[in-house]
Amino acid sequence: MGATKGSRPNVIIILADDLGYGDVGFNRDESFPKDLGIIPTPNLDKLANQGIICTNAHVAHPFCGPSRTAIMTGLYPHRIGAQYNLPNSIYSKNGIPTEETYFSTIMNNSGYSTIAVGKWHLGNVEGKHQPQDRGFDEFFGFLGGGKNYFRSNYDGIWYKYNNKSKEYNDPSLYNTPKDRPNPNEYLNPLHRGRHYVDRKEFGEEEYLTDILTDQAIDFINRKSDEEAPFMMYLAYNAPHTPLQAPEDEIRAFKSANPNFEKLIRNSSYINDSKPIAKAKTSEKKQKLINKFVDARITYATMVTNLDTNVGRVIKTLEEKRELDNTVIIFFSDNGGYTYSKGAVNYPLGGLKGSVTEGGHRVPFFVHWPDKIKKPATYQYQIGAIDLYPTLVNLAGGKIPTHKKIDGKDFMDKIIAGEEIRPDESLFVMRPLNGFQNAAVISYPYRIVRLGGKGVWKLYDVNVNPERELEGNVNGTTASEIISNLEKQGANWAREFKDVRPAWFDHNRGNGHPHQILWYGKDNGGNLATPKLPGLEKTFNDPNLKSEHVVN
Repeated sequence: MGATKGSRPNVIIILADDLGYGDVGFNRDESFPKDLGIIPTPNLDKLANQGIICTNAHVAHPFCGPSRTAIMTGLYPHRIGAQYNLPNSIYSKNGIPTEETYFSTIMNNSGYSTIAVGKWHLGNVEGKHQPQDRGFDEFFGFLGGGKNYFRSNYDGIWYKYNNKSKEYNDPSLYNTPKDRPNPNEYLNPLHRGRHYVDRKEFGEEEYLTDILTDQAIDFINRKSDEEAPFMMYLAYNAPHTPLQAPEDEIRAFKSANPNFEKLIRNSSYINDSKPIAKAKTSEKKQKLINKFVDARITYATMVTNLDTNVGRVIKTLEEKRELDNTVIIFFSDNGGYTYSKGAVNYPLGGLKGSVTEGGHRVPFFVHWPDKIKKPATYQYQIGAIDLYPTLVNLAGGKIPTHKKIDGKDFMDKIIAGEEIRPDESLFVMRPLNGFQNAAVISYPYRIVRLGGKGVWKLYDVNVNPERELEGNVNGTTASEIISNLEKQGANWAREFKDVRPAWFDHNRGNGHPHQILWYGKDNGGNLATPKLPGLEKTFNDPNLKSEHVVN
């Protein structure tokens, strides 16, 4: 038995949303360019530096929904048709198949008190897809993929009676939604359990990240005196868009970081960026620069607020004497969205949505004073898919015999500084217009292929900013390394080569633009020869051709 298996600690998973790789102190060193804007994160840094920092951590997909699917199921989302975000509607009937057992269900069945706080993004249907259907005793947050940070942004859109109506102060009426409320999931109230919260439980200008933290603290306070261990999935929305922060906190951030705005405004990072270069007039350039600067400042304030709130959670654990026996795992659901959305992924290239590292290599650490006695940095690849078996084993639970698992138990390995998957790879893949971009990561190398006419390129995961490796590489050739990793990718994809998406996000007009590429038809009746999944092109293996593609 492993040293930590069945130890049954408390578990808190803290998941940030679209957090840039370079936007936490524990991922920066003295070489980090100051003109990118340094965001202080003292609470996260303290935890990270007392635990194990995983510098080569990857999520399974560069978008929110598929990434969270992988976390909860321990599977690559492509296996179960979850390659896309769920539709952005509170009325959507789609969700992760109920046949998939979440790790939360196993932990709950093993005697853990469980709560999901914050963003869900795994389905709306009560009785099937909601948190309390998937192993969580309690839920507080929102079921969709995002939320406005202030109730004032949706109060007048969702509710029938505004604050100038006499009905606004009538408890029997003021929660009444409009006859046809906007179905956009960003514009409906928060949930507690199965129901929307009371309209007046929170003020119109109370901030979402603060509210979520209040609920997390309440749970710790209630459960710390109980004998059973607890597991909390604390999935913050920050710093995902919309970029919103309290005005007084934005002013406070500027005051505490007086050179921040000047440095980023004059940085080559912004001024020499592709969006600025494409602007055709100086007026448009300046407008974009102002937009990017404002976005970076608001984003930085959101990250600062997130860090402060993590500090509040830690203080509560300390006060309740629960910190030492609590495993805290912190990471982001995917990489940061740069420029217009404020994030910085330096020294990584790319951004959210990309299979280059900025899309899926994320800030990640594990903190557990009872077992991690010596702070360390872990350099080998680790995946978000690995949380499932790791947490189930900590809980002393048992994975169902029929359950497919792509992840591996990492806890004893990272504490010992040993590889989790020697000679095995992690994979990232995203469907695009008739082709799938992909990355294969196997320490110390990474290969990436972009575009239908692109070729695999080889990189050293320890060298960033990245430099392509060619010719002789440590006694072998780049082409041999690429060939080996490409074959691993083909073998990985073989089991789901005929699995098509079960849904598409953000349908527009005749449907999602990729729908016709997968199914050969769209919602408008247009027909075409299917081009996706296209795995035979990505991995240069004719045996990967799908039965759904006949040409």
